[in-house]
Amino acid sequence: MRTDFQHYAIQHGDGRWLYYLPHPPGLPASLHTSVLADGEPMQPLGDNTGGWWVTGHQAQRLTAVYQPRPTVTGYRLTDLSARSERFPEYLSVQDWHQALGDSGHSEAYYSLYEQVTQDKDVQEYVYEGRTVVLTGGEPPTPGGPPWVASMPESLAQRPEYHHCFPGYIPGLRDHLRDLIRPMRHVEHCFNGRSGKPNGLYVTVAVPFEEPVSRWVPYIGANGRPLKSGRNEPVLVRREMYLPVADHVSGPDYRTALAEWEHQVSFWFDLVRNAAVRACNACEGTGHVMDVPEGVHAPGPVSALTPSR
Repeated sequence: MRTDFQHYAIQHGDGRWLYYLPHPPGLPASLHTSVLADGEPMQPLGDNTGGWWVTGHQAQRLTAVYQPRPTVTGYRLTDLSARSERFPEYLSVQDWHQALGDSGHSEAYYSLYEQVTQDKDVQEYVYEGRTVVLTGGEPPTPGGPPWVASMPESLAQRPEYHHCFPGYIPGLRDHLRDLIRPMRHVEHCFNGRSGKPNGLYVTVAVPFEEPVSRWVPYIGANGRPLKSGRNEPVLVRREMYLPVADHVSGPDYRTALAEWEHQVSFWFDLVRNAAVRACNACEGTGHVMDVPEGVHAPGPVSALTPSR
């Protein structure tokens, strides 16, 4: 079982105070609680499943208020027309259990009676202990980039605070690879291997602005080209090497996450911009040859025919 050394408050840069306040021990997880900071209701962070609560000030007293389940005091007949010596209008808890034990028709009792309950007083749980103030942002969201922290040993068992300490977000290169692969015109995207430097190797195949095609004959059964065939679009292939790091480091999760998002946007846009259609004038090379009028420039484009 994890030891609770003390509580920690995170002073957010936007003025909020974040507290990790787990469900009061010994209470069923399904029991609804309201968390208060100096008597004022706190707001849950996110979907209210992570144990984080937010207030606008540094709290001096943290409490959880909850309504215990009511006490069952008896059982009441729901259909008075069924009242009889066997089914009286009211049964005490003791009579109820005795009736169920003596009767072979317990289903009839469950269908005819409802519980009579009495509410218990509202209970208060106090989060006691010293509160240590940390500076940082919100913790990682479920499904978001994870955080590997380098932190004091005393907090090794407190993962809810790891995002406030130096560390890194792993998996940037793999994350970008998975984003780039399904992009339009991307043929290949893989990590460096076979002695190549680490990074992403991307190949995009794009058509020309003015579609260009080439005639490709069908191959007959004897392996020779036939007179019939088809027009295939001519594509320009561009190969890119992206020196993407494997992880993003930072003094805390919030700072590293901002850099992570910047890196993802930068590399993704680089590939997207490279996947634009190729220029017919420069044959997709990025430069135009200066040749005399009426003379065809050498190279594959001069031998290509426009698509029809």
